[in-house]
Amino acid sequence: MDETFSVLSFVAELDPRSSRSSLERLDAAAATAGPAADPPERRVAVLPERFWRDDDEQAYRAAVVAFARRHACWIIGGSLHAERPDGTVRNTGLVVAPDGAIAGSYAKRHPFAAEALAGVVPGEGPVAFDLAGLKVVVCICADLFDPSLFGACGEGCAAILVAAASTSRKPDPSYARALWTHVAVARSWERNAYVVISDWAHAPHMPGIHTSGVSGLADPSRLAPPFFDATKAPGFWFRLPLGPLRATERDRVARNFLWR
Repeated sequence: MDETFSVLSFVAELDPRSSRSSLERLDAAAATAGPAADPPERRVAVLPERFWRDDDEQAYRAAVVAFARRHACWIIGGSLHAERPDGTVRNTGLVVAPDGAIAGSYAKRHPFAAEALAGVVPGEGPVAFDLAGLKVVVCICADLFDPSLFGACGEGCAAILVAAASTSRKPDPSYARALWTHVAVARSWERNAYVVISDWAHAPHMPGIHTSGVSGLADPSRLAPPFFDATKAPGFWFRLPLGPLRATERDRVARNFLWR
């Protein structure tokens, strides 16, 4: 049987006014998605960017640790705006193991739109972590649009996991969804890795701003379009086989069509 791992992608309608409300909706979406086929050490849930709206970092930490234990999987903990000891604010999140141990952190390199205007400073991202022997890379939202950030991740990356909050000035989500689809497929091909995005569902977010629901999977091993599958439910497990990914890599290397 082919070796696999599972990624839980969300496209849930969250509450920009309440961290707890959003957490409850993510919990409900995860419960509805049901258990993944892979064991806890080979399954990971990606929470959307800034689902946590408060600045209470300790409460955020406790919430994502409890989420990992409750759902028995790795957690990419979305993000929050957290103040550092030097007084700067970064858009940052935690990687948490299924037993609740904190395995790492990440921060957005490219603050976007309102957060940039509000003085959020660049952080260190993307970052890689070990998922039971697989190299997995984590980034936040707009960082996926900068291909130069992923060269440092090295060879053998199985997946790029993206915590997103796809804020847009357009009330119709089709523009953002098309753009994100193209970018995800491009990153997927450049790194020969699956790209999985978790996002807020399409809904009003702030005055004049909507989220666009760009969640989904880009798969570089596909032999025919579509190369991107939208997330099918508020919470949905993508089961990802390693065999086709490795076969695609061998073929591309043999043809000198994978440049790292």
